[in-house]
Amino acid sequence: MKWGAIGHRTAVLALTIGALGACSNDGTPASESSASEPATATTTLSRPTLTASKLQPPSQDNEFTKAGGRPKVVVDPCTWVEDDVIARLGFDPATRKRGNDIVGEYTFLTCDFRTPDRTLQLDSGNVALEEVKSKYAGKTQPVTINGREAVITQKTNLDECSLDMRTKAGYLGLSFFVSTPGRVKGLKPCDGIVEAATALEPSIGKDN
Repeated sequence: MKWGAIGHRTAVLALTIGALGACSNDGTPASESSASEPATATTTLSRPTLTASKLQPPSQDNEFTKAGGRPKVVVDPCTWVEDDVIARLGFDPATRKRGNDIVGEYTFLTCDFRTPDRTLQLDSGNVALEEVKSKYAGKTQPVTINGREAVITQKTNLDECSLDMRTKAGYLGLSFFVSTPGRVKGLKPCDGIVEAATALEPSIGKDN
């Protein structure tokens, strides 16, 4: 879940309304996701992998990002995380959908995946892991994922669990949201989140 979850998203959108470069696009089948369509975003990422136009991140060049002084988010979860990784996480790559990206004082690039039992949200942001620890003091559990520092946090409610891994720009987080069918089956929000992060972490790249 993004920094500050729903409350943070509302605050950021209020600050940046009318000038945000954020976007939210419809999902696209996995076969289309891997097609070599021309990229349309102006943001330059060092290693894009999926090139379907509907998956591309928004530009991070606006007056709010420049005034904020925070680094650009490099790792884009919707174009960097390959289909086989998503399948290993237990989700159908065909459900890949660009989430509610936020580009402002804080920037988050988002990608969503779904099963009948739960939703996976990937967020790559320029909020430091130390800021996460401070905001959720007493609620974070430190873990290490493939040698990368991370924290597990329940940021919003009993049906959500997040694991945020440190990156140079801030963190890459994955959040599980359990649906009613999942609760009926006894699925807990944090079930399998460490294993999922372990499979996801190599997608960040050693230089990020």
